[in-house]
Amino acid sequence: MLLRRVCQALCVVVLLMGLAAAQTQRLQAPPAHRIPPHEAVVACDGKREGEPCAFSSQHGVLDGQCVAGVENIFACRPNRRPPEDAEAPPATSYDKWRQYAITLASYGATAIIAALLTWYVFLRYSIVPLRRLRKVTQQLAEGDLSARVGEGLVHRKNEVANLGRDVDLMAVRIETLVGAHQRLIRDVSHELRSPLSRLNVALELARQSAGPSLSAPFDRIERESNRLNDLISQLLTLTRLENDNGMIQKTPLDIAALIAEVAADADFEAKSNGRTVEVTAEHAPLMINGNRELLSQALENLVRNAIRYTAKATAVEISLQKKESVSRLWARIEIRDHGPGVPEPELKDIFRPFYRVNEAHERQSGGAGVGLAIAERAVLLHGGRLIALNAPSAGLIMKMDLPLS
Repeated sequence: MLLRRVCQALCVVVLLMGLAAAQTQRLQAPPAHRIPPHEAVVACDGKREGEPCAFSSQHGVLDGQCVAGVENIFACRPNRRPPEDAEAPPATSYDKWRQYAITLASYGATAIIAALLTWYVFLRYSIVPLRRLRKVTQQLAEGDLSARVGEGLVHRKNEVANLGRDVDLMAVRIETLVGAHQRLIRDVSHELRSPLSRLNVALELARQSAGPSLSAPFDRIERESNRLNDLISQLLTLTRLENDNGMIQKTPLDIAALIAEVAADADFEAKSNGRTVEVTAEHAPLMINGNRELLSQALENLVRNAIRYTAKATAVEISLQKKESVSRLWARIEIRDHGPGVPEPELKDIFRPFYRVNEAHERQSGGAGVGLAIAERAVLLHGGRLIALNAPSAGLIMKMDLPLS
């Protein structure tokens, strides 16, 4: 299809070049014979071939003979050519160069038009569809599973259109699978809530009947039940965030005050394990438009994760600064621990639900691998971004950017 379009464009180019050549030949052709004026025809009425005659013209009275001429019109032909019909003087070098320049300009204009037509055909039928495909694949990679190539491209009949149809089919399949996965997590989480509640009630009744001698096993059952309840709550929160379509309620809030509040609670718990939480923030309030509950949960997940992995007798460092980027003001939040860090190839994977860098160590620490996924999704819903990188010496740094009001 694309080859046919290019051939059509080349045919148009050849036609334009032919028209330009014909125009050049027309300009170079000698002037045609003029038809005798009406006065010259009247002057030979009643006369014979070769008889003398005279007629008036804008150049005065012209004497001549009655002749039929090449036009087959019997009229008075002057003995001398009028000034406008006088033979042209021999062409000079200036005239030759001028004619050459006109011809060259005609061919140059034709070549430019041909190049523009060829580029237009190539741009419309090749470059533009490929750009559309690239944009759709980028949207799919960023998590927008509703992105499609569209009707304008897939209805064509060429290789690029076939690729566009395949991309749309792939996007539909992925969206269906991801939607089914999210519904499964949501439904399972809801279904687990009821038996877990009944299990807690039965546990309390069994504890009262058994007496203090069996308190240790019951405590272990209660602890594991609480972990399971927390995991279900996190799964429900993650599912709600992934299915959110911008319907979360946002209000103006001071992010500096929110960080101080989260850090104070985390520091109180961290001191019992030989760790501390330190905050370095600007004194001026930094106002953002966000959901206080979601941002508080995201910050708490990041800080608790840092406390879990930082070495003993070290501090989790939280800093807050105002940054300007892409003509916007941002609140830059950095949370650093002094732990083992994360292997470079896995820095992006730690935001996936249930992903574990070190499964045994993660299970020992009590984490389920959902907190970072919740934090990233909450930040994205506020128009920000969350990235992880290893510190130059040791430890992990979480960088969170949130747009200021």
